[in-house]
Amino acid sequence: MDEADQQALTGAVVKRHNLDLAGLWLDYVALGGNASEQDMRDYCSGTLCLPEKDRDALSQAINEHCAGADLSLRAPFSDSPLSRVHAKPQDPYSSK
Repeated sequence: MDEADQQALTGAVVKRHNLDLAGLWLDYVALGGNASEQDMRDYCSGTLCLPEKDRDALSQAINEHCAGADLSLRAPFSDSPLSRVHAKPQDPYSSK
């Protein structure tokens, strides 16, 4: 997945579920994340980039929190595929 897509989708999950970033930061650090709490906040707001290892540690922390709270929306990992959603299957020979 593209770094910008992962950042945007992760930030959207945090915003959608109104997640506590201070608590997430503690979980993120426990999973090996190295960024400061402010850097993580800036990343979630789209104003700072993080290395892949830190992005994935944050996604893991978010997803563990979401699973524990029975929230359906999850943060993507750097190796997650970005799929296009279509209302109906597209003809593979279509130019659209």
